[in-house]
Amino acid sequence: MGDTTGYALLSVALSTALLHTLIPDHWLPFVLIGRAQSWSVATTVAVSGVSAAIHVLLSLTLSLAALWLGATAAGAVGGTLERVGAWLLVVFGAAYAVWAWRKGGHFHPGGERLHATEAAPCDGREGPTNPEHLHYHADEALIRGRAGRGRFWLAAIVGLNPCVLLLPIVLASARQGTLAVLLVSLAYAVPTVGLMIGLSVLGVSGAKRLPVPVAARYMEVASGLLVAAVGAALSLLG
Repeated sequence: MGDTTGYALLSVALSTALLHTLIPDHWLPFVLIGRAQSWSVATTVAVSGVSAAIHVLLSLTLSLAALWLGATAAGAVGGTLERVGAWLLVVFGAAYAVWAWRKGGHFHPGGERLHATEAAPCDGREGPTNPEHLHYHADEALIRGRAGRGRFWLAAIVGLNPCVLLLPIVLASARQGTLAVLLVSLAYAVPTVGLMIGLSVLGVSGAKRLPVPVAARYMEVASGLLVAAVGAALSLLG
């Protein structure tokens, strides 16, 4: 694969990976939920990494299937998965917002709940305005358990969105031989995984440095609604 065509295919695969992964649906849901739940770097890497792996494997599988099914059939399958993935984001975001709202009480980023004690009754004020009102606890069964399962459901839903732009690139590389297909696949897969993880980590870490507003108790609800909005926008654009 040393000719001009081979290098051109590698360049196109790399460009596709970079530009396609910059689309917010590949990382914004992780930033929104990760900030609301105060994910650590390790958690963000794990969740976005699993999603990136699903996304890349699905894209490559669909592209290789196009060699036998044809580009039209494979593209139709990919388009259907994209639409399904968009609506699943809507469902996930709405369900997450409802779950966050139903938790009740005063919640802060990360799932910590602020509640009254006999010594410090709840007067509706938080933080430095009322230092006595700083008694935290976490409802492990409700917050950590379901949130832990939910984050990997989110990873699966975001990953269930194959890149159909890869299909014609793989089909063109197949004419150059097996090695060309392998190199083009790597040129797409490696940057995609790296960028999905990198943008998610940078987004969550950067958002955690921003000052927390008074309305932080509604951050998880708002994050769920924003994820649903991302899914709705994708379904309309698709």
